[in-house]
Amino acid sequence: DVELADGTTDDEYLARLDWALAEMASRFSPDFVMYLAGADPFEDDRLGRLALTKAGLYARDQRVFAFAQRHGLPVAVTMAGGYARDISDTVEIQLATVSCALQYWRDSGGRDT
Repeated sequence: DVELADGTTDDEYLARLDWALAEMASRFSPDFVMYLAGADPFEDDRLGRLALTKAGLYARDQRVFAFAQRHGLPVAVTMAGGYARDISDTVEIQLATVSCALQYWRDSGGRDT
């Protein structure tokens, strides 16, 4: 867990994520990544307290999948959270995560890593 203040926006969130991924790589030798890809950090989520844009959430996804790809790690993705005032926002965010995962899988030649 990385503590974030209420209202955290894209830039701070992504900087903290970069730090957390680097810290994880320096402290552990994982065999796989389990990615809980919540949509609740979205700025218009009714329950989440962060303020990420859709672009920020997509950048988050890219960073996680790129990290796994660099380290040759398979990724298990679970969709989580997402209580946007407009349900289509939640669907769009989660579809973007799946699309990002598919792109990284294709880029890896369709292998499990």
